[in-house]
Amino acid sequence: MLRPSLLVAILLSLGLIARAEDNWPSRTVTIEEMKILTPVHLFVPKVRAQGKIRGPVVLRIHVDASGAVRRTVLIGSCGSPAHDEAALKSMRLVRFAPKLIDGEATDVSLVVPFHLPLPKSAFDDEDAPVK
Repeated sequence: MLRPSLLVAILLSLGLIARAEDNWPSRTVTIEEMKILTPVHLFVPKVRAQGKIRGPVVLRIHVDASGAVRRTVLIGSCGSPAHDEAALKSMRLVRFAPKLIDGEATDVSLVVPFHLPLPKSAFDDEDAPVK
């Protein structure tokens, strides 16, 4: 059985998570609607992927009215935690032009599929690309 103080801490943290989720900008735009001002530098780990890479990393990104990335969260894993984290770190460093809606700079949310380069080591032998 959980101690009361631990239970309270868990419930509080769940409430904080729920409130943080509500603070995302209500306006969602596509990456194509945004102008990227800085290059995206992906620092892919050189270690063998833990887990098989199954597809793109899908990120939710909060871009504020100045074009700065305020937060990023993982909403779809590629199957490799190290590669998921590399995509998150890469997008945190990106700078966008402010998104203008009705002539006013506005906070927006983006949902971005981040397609990673797949080294041969990311595949099981039977899944390796055909040459």
